[in-house]
Amino acid sequence: MEERNKSIIKVMIILGILLGICVLRTIYISGFSKLGFNQYNKRLILLENRVLRGNFYDINGTALTENINDIRDYIFDGRYNTSVGYLEYGEYGLEKNYAKILLSPTYNFWSIITNLFTKEKFTGHDIHLTLDNNLQSVIEKSFKDKNGAAVVIEPKTGQIRAIYSSPNFNPNIGATDFEEVLAQPNNPLLNRATQGLYPPGSIFKILLAYAIIDEFPESYQNITYDCTGEINVDGNTISCYNHNAHGTINLNDAFKYSCNTYFVNLSQYISYKKLASIAKDFLFNTYLPTTTSVKVSQFDKKDDNTFSKYLAYIGQGKTLVTPFHMAMIAAMIANNGVLMEPYMIDYIDGKEPNLPILYDSIIEEDMAKKLQDLMIGVVNGGTGRALSNINATIGIKTGTAENEGEKAHSWVIGFAQDRENTLAFSVIVENEEGSSMDITKNIIQNFLENNRN
Repeated sequence: MEERNKSIIKVMIILGILLGICVLRTIYISGFSKLGFNQYNKRLILLENRVLRGNFYDINGTALTENINDIRDYIFDGRYNTSVGYLEYGEYGLEKNYAKILLSPTYNFWSIITNLFTKEKFTGHDIHLTLDNNLQSVIEKSFKDKNGAAVVIEPKTGQIRAIYSSPNFNPNIGATDFEEVLAQPNNPLLNRATQGLYPPGSIFKILLAYAIIDEFPESYQNITYDCTGEINVDGNTISCYNHNAHGTINLNDAFKYSCNTYFVNLSQYISYKKLASIAKDFLFNTYLPTTTSVKVSQFDKKDDNTFSKYLAYIGQGKTLVTPFHMAMIAAMIANNGVLMEPYMIDYIDGKEPNLPILYDSIIEEDMAKKLQDLMIGVVNGGTGRALSNINATIGIKTGTAENEGEKAHSWVIGFAQDRENTLAFSVIVENEEGSSMDITKNIIQNFLENNRN
């Protein structure tokens, strides 16, 4: 009996030692996951050798990344470069910003024992995104060989449903192929959705419409202009698209047909100072309320050039915007003036899901509804009539943005409402007039298909 008790004690001691080793090993590895993370941190390299990165999943549970023989694989090639990012050619995106989470080990008793005896790696935390892979796929196929970007946001929550930049590159390629990527003149490494700055063109007329309604709430529809297709300002001529003469026109029709001369003439009623103030309210010249890194949209508050000031009334001149910012403006209008902070992380395994965050009421609900009606009018007989055969409430503003020395860019921003659900979007195609409408149509149709199934 005594010998048996001694044997039991020996076994318990051995198990205790093993357990102690396991605990210390786990604390050791976990400790590294709490240290600072940067590309020069040697501890991060050690952690990469001991923990298999967690993976990314879309809103429906579709895997976007996987680890094959310890090598990171991007299942859909470059479809998620703007969001998930990549590791091999300079860390970028969520892969970089959430490295600490992805490499923070998940474990239980048996995984610790397994790791001790087999050297099998621990697994990091998975991250579930708000992005919809079906929608991302539709946008990717729609762009084909076009350059540009698209951003889709759910207005009521701020969840980013899609964010895409074209061209991009396949992060699974080898070093030799990456050298070819670097040599491409259309810069596939640029995240056009968040870092691309473009003249807004006529989509900026949303701010002008807001300005004139705000300044003359009772009489703005009585402010008309006789459009002959062009207007002379400061010795320069500004024309409507194709020099179309719209005749005597008020705000509703000027917005619907995107009449440049009408909006330039509004400079008699809306001071440049007032316009700069409205641009500030619409989050120009400031960082946007989102965890996504986005370049600051620019509106020149003290433009001394008279002609350049007139150009600002039609979204040209020195004004520059990102597609992400324009999607936020569309979402705010669709949400009756209330802006929710855009976000892309739905939840991290083992943690509570992220909840929508209200940023602010940017404009009054009554004003937002007036802007919605103007944008719906664009579809019902205006420059957006190509969408009029879709059975949903759709409001947009189209824009042709002059691009110095090149063909004009094509913009569409707006929203689509079906039953209780709404989607807001921003689409730009570089150097191809009108082609953003086809991509917009595909986005809306995908939204309706998902909403009605």
